[in-house]
Amino acid sequence: MVGGKEKQAVEGIVKHMELVHNCCQRLATTFSAYLEDRELFKKSVAEMREVETEADEARRHVELVIYSGAFLPIHREDYLDLAELIDKVADDAVSAMNVLSITGVHIPDEISERIGGLISKTIDSVAALQRCILTSFEDRRKAGPLARKVEDLEEQIDGEEFDIRSSIFSMDIDGYDKIILNDFVEKIGNVSDSAEDVTDRIVIMMSKRE
Repeated sequence: MVGGKEKQAVEGIVKHMELVHNCCQRLATTFSAYLEDRELFKKSVAEMREVETEADEARRHVELVIYSGAFLPIHREDYLDLAELIDKVADDAVSAMNVLSITGVHIPDEISERIGGLISKTIDSVAALQRCILTSFEDRRKAGPLARKVEDLEEQIDGEEFDIRSSIFSMDIDGYDKIILNDFVEKIGNVSDSAEDVTDRIVIMMSKRE
């Protein structure tokens, strides 16, 4: 492949990931706003959507660079898949907040702090993903260990997600609220699932270059 175009593609991927990370970082403040100030929540969700849109534009830029360069088909597919997987991380984060925005469901005090903890760990997983991407393109040998950190966080999040969802269905609240809360927590869990999918692709990409 042409070195200059590959460099542009990598730079585009890094920029794309920065925007996705920025979007996901807002999960914590957006959730807190939902609990305390619904007007601030609306503003925060709007900001998340704006950053998600910027991330979409960054992904499209990466695609244009890839299609305009002399990439081998196998490498072109890797970069295109990577950009799409990264984009899904931000999509999942916004999707979770959209559940709250659309339904206005009440978050019981019994689980609000636990959901906050789940969100905090989710943000950590996205930060770990960003480190994996930045470092792997500089030293592909570090891709595996950094990917495992994301995987470890994803496993922890899966466990906490299961516990919270189990608690929701044992609570004395309206059945409709149970369904909505379960959907919301599941969508939060989807963020780290998608982050792990990205690291899986990174590891495959780096292994092809050994």
